Amino acid sequence: MLYFISSPIGNLNDISLRAIDVIGSSDFLYAEDTRNTKKLLNFINIKKHCRSFHEHNEDKVTPEIINQIKNNKNVSIISDAGTPAISDPGYKLIKECSKQLINYTLIPGPSSVISAAVMSGLPTDKFTFFGFVPKKLNDQEVCFESIKEDNKTAIFFESPKRLEKTITNLIKVLGKTRRVSICKEMTKLHEQIFRGSALEILEDIKKEKILLKGEMVIVIEGTQKNTNNFVLDNKTKKEFLKKLSASDAAKLISLVTGQNKRDIYKNLIEI
Repeated sequence: MLYFISSPIGNLNDISLRAIDVIGSSDFLYAEDTRNTKKLLNFINIKKHCRSFHEHNEDKVTPEIINQIKNNKNVSIISDAGTPAISDPGYKLIKECSKQLINYTLIPGPSSVISAAVMSGLPTDKFTFFGFVPKKLNDQEVCFESIKEDNKTAIFFESPKRLEKTITNLIKVLGKTRRVSICKEMTKLHEQIFRGSALEILEDIKKEKILLKGEMVIVIEGTQKNTNNFVLDNKTKKEFLKKLSASDAAKLISLVTGQNKRDIYKNLIEI
């Protein structure tokens, strides 16, 4: 049997009891970085030899793993952090197992994608995970253009060394008011979540409030497509207009909701 085992994304205490049981009963253990996995094995007090399985040897090692499974061995693939095959090696092996009708299963566990979605404070009813932000600026622009009119939350992995340039490019394509969250070192001792407009995030980076080190996930708000249909009932309009001018009320509502100020103003004066 083949097992894909999710591992902690920072806090080793997040390893599941089921994962520990499967690791202990495995005949062969594979990991992207055997040094990281050795730390986990030491933490759960299991002594096993761990073999390398990464993007540079996946084609070579996959037939070896398939052969072990056909010989009725239990094989486990452990991710460095989070869920295997999600921005990690594993897809080619899964594809080959599916092709050869070989059974495999996932031992679920921590996920930086799901954790970031929840911690971001942005809508979680619909979101898309894109993996790592493209390294080249031109490719980044193409990527950000593709989500410009998408109302779903977008989630990316990014290197801390590239974060400032990436946010600068994001502002160029998506605008400075698009809401963004930077989820840093999740589940670890120095976990931090930074929320604000893209411009505010960039300013925090420049002021070194966001230190450019550690593991980071960028969560980007989807576009607000309902701006042209913004409607307030007459009772609410009158309450606003008792205290504020239509212009000031529109400005305030726009600031809070992210809706288009001009559309709000038009709706306010239609009583």
